[in-house]
Amino acid sequence: MIGRGLRAQVLVGGSLALLGVALVGGGAALAADHAVAISGFAFSPKTITVTVGDTVTWTNSDPTAHTATADDGSFDTGTLGNGATGSATFATAGTFAYHCKIHAAMTGTITVEAAAGGSGGSGGSGATTPPSDTVAEATPPVAWDWIGVALVIVGAFLVGLALAGRRFARD
Repeated sequence: MIGRGLRAQVLVGGSLALLGVALVGGGAALAADHAVAISGFAFSPKTITVTVGDTVTWTNSDPTAHTATADDGSFDTGTLGNGATGSATFATAGTFAYHCKIHAAMTGTITVEAAAGGSGGSGGSGATTPPSDTVAEATPPVAWDWIGVALVIVGAFLVGLALAGRRFARD
């Protein structure tokens, strides 16, 4: 038979684990960050496919300033000097052709696909632009995201067990 203290520990630990899952978005699709290099007066890769909600970050390694500007005006990184980054997050599905406003021969294309089970609109106004002076953080591979979720769950469960054990040890 399970004692009252152990039952309480499991209940509190389980509750904290569920709270941890809710806080990290348990089961929700995680957005990704995709890198595009600007080097040798070219975007690399020149074409990229992402999912709705993903962010594309351009990093300029040329000594000359460049931009990444949507042909339809839906996003613009602003002028990026050497070493600078600019990002755009895509809220709707569609195909977005872009260019460098300073060097018109520099072009690229972003294809944004609808998220699994989701629906996105098409074309033109689906990108939002964070400030161009922000530095993109490296995004770990998706496998690490799930390991992080598992660690949060296990950690919350163990904290719950410890807290409940201290509480009911006094009874």
